[in-house]
Amino acid sequence: MIKGGRAMANMFEKYAADREAEQKKIEKAVVADTTADEKRTTLSLSLTVSDKKALKMMAAERETTIAAIIHEWVQEHLKEVSE
Repeated sequence: MIKGGRAMANMFEKYAADREAEQKKIEKAVVADTTADEKRTTLSLSLTVSDKKALKMMAAERETTIAAIIHEWVQEHLKEVSE
C-alpha cells in the first residue's frame, strides 16, 4: 500500500508542479498586458461555460490573457467597421 501511496503522491506533486508552471506563464502574460498605456475598465460578460473554457484554453495556449484576446478581436473588427 505504501508503494501505491507514493505513486499517488508523485502524481499530485507533478500536477502541482505543472500547475505552478502554468500559473507563472499566466502571471507573466498579465504583467505584460497591464503595461499598456490606455486606461482600463471592467467588463462583465455572460458566456456559456463551454465558451469560457474555450477562451481560457486559447489564452493559455497563447500565453496571454482573455483581456488581450478580446482586445485583439476588437482591434481587428474596428478595421472592418472603418473600411
